[in-house]
Amino acid sequence: MLQILRNKAQSTIIQALVLIIALVFIFWGVGTNMMNSRDAAIVINDQEISFQEFQKSYDQTVNMYRQQFGDAISEEMLKGLGVKQQVITQLTQGALLRQGSEAMGIMVAPSEIQASINKMPQFQNDKGFDLERYKAILTANSLSPHKFEASISHDLLSEKGIAFINDFATTVSDAEISELQRRDQESVIVKMIKVSPTAFSDQIVMEPGELAAWFETEKNTYKSEQKIKVKYLSFPFKAQMAGITISDEQVLAQFEKDKAAYQTPEQRQARHILLKTAADSSPDDKATQRKKADDILVKARAGEDFSALATTWSEDTSKTNGGDLGTFARGRMVKEFDDAVFSLEQGAISEVITTPFGYHIIKVEKIHPAISRTIEEVRPAIAAKLQGELAKPAAFQVANTAYEGIISAGSLQAYADKNGTTTINATDFFGRSTPPVGVEQDPRFLDTVFALKQGELSSLIETPSGYFIVFTEAIQEPAPPQLDEVKERVSKDYIVAQSQKKAKETAASLLSKIQEGAEFEATATEANLSVITTGSLRKKNTQPDPTVPASLIDQALLLNSKSPVPKEPLAVKDEWYLLQFVERTIPELTSLKEETRKEYTATLLKQKQDRLLSSWLKQQEKRSKILANKNL
Repeated sequence: MLQILRNKAQSTIIQALVLIIALVFIFWGVGTNMMNSRDAAIVINDQEISFQEFQKSYDQTVNMYRQQFGDAISEEMLKGLGVKQQVITQLTQGALLRQGSEAMGIMVAPSEIQASINKMPQFQNDKGFDLERYKAILTANSLSPHKFEASISHDLLSEKGIAFINDFATTVSDAEISELQRRDQESVIVKMIKVSPTAFSDQIVMEPGELAAWFETEKNTYKSEQKIKVKYLSFPFKAQMAGITISDEQVLAQFEKDKAAYQTPEQRQARHILLKTAADSSPDDKATQRKKADDILVKARAGEDFSALATTWSEDTSKTNGGDLGTFARGRMVKEFDDAVFSLEQGAISEVITTPFGYHIIKVEKIHPAISRTIEEVRPAIAAKLQGELAKPAAFQVANTAYEGIISAGSLQAYADKNGTTTINATDFFGRSTPPVGVEQDPRFLDTVFALKQGELSSLIETPSGYFIVFTEAIQEPAPPQLDEVKERVSKDYIVAQSQKKAKETAASLLSKIQEGAEFEATATEANLSVITTGSLRKKNTQPDPTVPASLIDQALLLNSKSPVPKEPLAVKDEWYLLQFVERTIPELTSLKEETRKEYTATLLKQKQDRLLSSWLKQQEKRSKILANKNL
């Protein structure tokens, strides 16, 4: 119904509809389930998940990917990642988990919900849980206490269900620990051929006909982005801040609460020289590194330039900066290193310090004393912070009142005409990547706006700077360009694509010859490629081989004398690799430190619990009736 109201907001009959709906809500209340299965996105054993719930989960997942990969991630990439199916699976499994938990007799008591909410830091003040803050935050996020507490109940039910299932996997055997230890410590040496597309760039001949044919298959890649033209009202938080007065008592209370934030602890700038060792280094290797550290310490204390010594001898990445670690406070480094740095005078050089990373020689370059800012120094910042916190619910109230007024008036323009002080902002056509001045550039905001249909009015859209109400006037759909318009770009892309294709074909051809019995080195030489023999590769390596991409190590560890090469060339970004097994080293297992044994136990236990939960969910799915709306 709300969607109909948004789409038909320009209609003159809206006022009557709103009045009728309002009366129904006031006297009869909102039902617990107002939709039938045709309006549900997913139905799991008669439990309905609405399109609104699906869209919210979808938006959250997309936002997660945008944070991970950047805002440039396209709709095509999202389709390739299968985001829609991911969300369907997540929502389905969540419902199955809650239903299964209830069937096992697991319940969530009201007191548990209350205790969980009471612990949430966003609802706390210096005295504990703040009911008014709780109500204000829920109001600002368009949530009722009933709806929010129901979501907390769902979360707690899921947590208890998972914990109950996990209780069936609580032990790990010594044999399992030993096997994991062996897999972690075994190593392999392989030969490697790298086939890079750059080697074929000069070989690509670009025939006009072939370029045009390739462009036809790829032209959607070059589409202009969708553009929209909107009218909108904005309700910035800053506009509400000016009318909010903050008392001295409020400032003082906040200052006392956040006092630690206004204190800068003592910091020190230090350089170091590191001679690396590992937990499994032999006594001889450790003795060699210690002797080297002692000799360097003598040079440093004799007056040789510490920075130059670090550049020459240090095995840490900081050697390129003369061993400079920058400025840091106590607690940033491992304890042994930390204790040494903060016990030295400015300009002093430490003894040789032993840490889990190896042997260090440290020089303290500068000491920055601790600083405590006074309340007078931070008063304006605290007042602004408190104004900002109070401005958000105030802005919501103003925006919500305006939204109700727009619906009642029948259109955005009618509302503006009725309220002479209201100014409608209007844009020309713009794309997602080029929002005009005044339009929020927050990715989630743009996702919402670009999801609107032509002639559709949004609901309240919250952004980092305030609230917006947006009406989409017109939409220009993306269209592929003519080849002549983007020929330079297409030509470059064509060469890259053909080079990648050539590299893949070459790698497959070479591997086929090797699988048929051709010598690894001879095959590489014939193709003008070099062979690299790696160092020892293993899962956990404190000094990994820089010539081997980390993603290849697991594949290398799968090889053996019976299966010396992979079945297919291995891709790393745009490059292709061929591997051949040389030898495997299986170390003699030693007794584990208690800390390492606990780590292994926790890892294996988590794997068992994950497998158990996954199997349980699959069984639940087999026994359940699950329907996904075709409109998804």
